[in-house]
Amino acid sequence: MVPAHLRKTRELLFNGLMIIYPLLAELVFRTGAAFGPAGSWWEAVDGSQHWTQEPPLEGKTIWMHCASLGEFEMGRPVLEQFLDRHEHWQAVVTFFSPSGYEPRKHYARAKVHYLPFDRPSLVKKWLAYVQPDLALMVRYDLWPNYIAGLRRSNVPVVVMGMSAPRTPWYLSRVLPLIRRHFIGGVHTWGVVSEADAACMSMAGVHSEVLGNPKYDYAAALVEVEANEKFTAWKRAQQKPVLLVGSAHVSDCEALNGLDLREYSLWVVPHELKESSKVREALMQYEASQVMDSTRDEPKATDVLMVPEFGVLVSLYGLADGILIGGGWDKSTHNVLEATAQGKIAACGPNWQKIAENTELVEEGFLQPIRSHQDWAQYLDQVGTQAFEAQGKKAQAWMLEQCGAAEKIVKALEEAVQF
Repeated sequence: MVPAHLRKTRELLFNGLMIIYPLLAELVFRTGAAFGPAGSWWEAVDGSQHWTQEPPLEGKTIWMHCASLGEFEMGRPVLEQFLDRHEHWQAVVTFFSPSGYEPRKHYARAKVHYLPFDRPSLVKKWLAYVQPDLALMVRYDLWPNYIAGLRRSNVPVVVMGMSAPRTPWYLSRVLPLIRRHFIGGVHTWGVVSEADAACMSMAGVHSEVLGNPKYDYAAALVEVEANEKFTAWKRAQQKPVLLVGSAHVSDCEALNGLDLREYSLWVVPHELKESSKVREALMQYEASQVMDSTRDEPKATDVLMVPEFGVLVSLYGLADGILIGGGWDKSTHNVLEATAQGKIAACGPNWQKIAENTELVEEGFLQPIRSHQDWAQYLDQVGTQAFEAQGKKAQAWMLEQCGAAEKIVKALEEAVQF
């Protein structure tokens, strides 16, 4: 337990930081933009400020911010339902991460930008450009200067898809200045479950259980078909396909030592720039056993590397067994994309941070891997009729969970008093 005097010191430091944060953010982000190395996140964000030369947007505008691609796909059904119901509104979408911005920068339903640095001067310019009437923040990526700017502009902020297994640091009672800043700036805290609402209530914050719109997103993916190129790759295989989706180096390292001779291993890297490292992590395969979907013609192979954007969801439908990446890193990536294709997936041991994963594991629709025995049990099921039937059951269960997008849209409408 932290001694009382140290807790008090920490409290003073954090509250003091909130007071000087605007100045500190200005200094840090200006420095990063000036000295960020070529090809870095700093350069990408700083170089994307063409909006500063454009006239302010006119008309009713909803601004949705997402940290990365997963958050975007979570918010997408909400944003599109809102726009369908209010055709005179337009949308702006921002991303913190290149892994979200790059694959969705041409999204047709909105203007897409990197989130400008959380500098007071840039926040002011950004809000003057967008002139939002409503701000939708997906899950966690809340920035103090933006929250303050939106509050000063009387723009309602709705947070959606939030899961709170513990009190978020910025709502802690021991940080009253920070806590007051965020509570005052957010109109609606939309959480996924009753357990999340209970946690927020214990923190003294009222929230609304609006559900998990990832199910609505995944429902739109049911029966998505792969293109002819990958269908041809599937036909060419003489063995079942074991697909590693959103693969990290650590996921491939976890495969080392397994006997996978009875499978054609297809690997889709999470980050395309990490493709070579992901390939090198598969130490049990010689170069002659590995093919590349961007260079080679379809034929039987032990390993197929798929360093391509936008194909993963459709590949789940072709796979016989699936490993969802990220589980030997910080957290498993989106499992519901595989569930939507009627598949039972495996994942690494770090799956608990994703709200729907708890339900999937409890229902038997996601199988965590902690040991070689777990691997053996999973692989023994692949290709069996029982395994395929369980996948169809998982798909049907997932479709029954839909409806959160509608609730969140109603919360957005209430926030702007339709």
